[in-house]
Amino acid sequence: MEPEETPLKQIRTFQGDVAEVLQRERGSLVSIQRAEHLKKNPLHDTSSENYKNKSESFFLLVGSLLLFTLGAVGVWHAYNAFIKGGATPVTTASANRFIPVDAEINLNLTATSREALIDILSGAVMDGASKELRHFVFTKEGTSKPSYLFPISEFLERLEVHAPGNLVRAFDPPFMFGALEKSTFLIIKLSSFENAFAGMLAWEKTLSQDIGPLFATSELLRNLPIDSVFTDIVDKNKDIRILMFNDQTVLLYSFFDNNKLIITDNIDTLRILVDRLIQEKLPR
Repeated sequence: MEPEETPLKQIRTFQGDVAEVLQRERGSLVSIQRAEHLKKNPLHDTSSENYKNKSESFFLLVGSLLLFTLGAVGVWHAYNAFIKGGATPVTTASANRFIPVDAEINLNLTATSREALIDILSGAVMDGASKELRHFVFTKEGTSKPSYLFPISEFLERLEVHAPGNLVRAFDPPFMFGALEKSTFLIIKLSSFENAFAGMLAWEKTLSQDIGPLFATSELLRNLPIDSVFTDIVDKNKDIRILMFNDQTVLLYSFFDNNKLIITDNIDTLRILVDRLIQEKLPR
């Protein structure tokens, strides 16, 4: 009779089966605990991962913005450097320089008499170079700096002219006295064209005697008949009043855009002055 199997043997067999299963699955207590931990705390790891992803995105965004800003600043500085390098320097013209000139010369008006003043101005005009357009800027007695607003009224007073009062009042203070080679010119700014037009017609009687000695044609004045008068001509659509002697121009004057008066001794000089005044009006 075979002996009966005891419960203890069955327990050993169960434990062996468990051991065999554990060995086959290659499980371990640590892995089981970790699995249990993950089952109990799934949200914690997900939150940590989300936080990490957000942090990385934030720093990536900040870095991109920083690089973009640095690039924009660099482009801005490069553009400004290019503009400054290629820009034409801005020059400020004097208040009574109405046209571009080749040279600007200071003259100190220390002369107290009409004759001395005429000698100073005539000598300065005769010292000019060929085809050079010059602007003479007057300085007052006792000063060395140019007086760009030396008024036309004071200039005419020193020349002791007999210009009508309404004409002098029709002149704005700024005026330009200059020369193109040996040809002299005056450009006077107007405050009233109507009064200036009427005043010039009245001044024609003594104009050649009053300011004629300043011009290159002054020698013609010595033989100019007393009854010589100004006449009208038109040149390039410009109305001109001209004084002639033996088919030679002594003096002429014309108005430009009703706001400037030009007095000179040569019609070619007048044309050049008008062309330059037109150029000054063009947009830059």
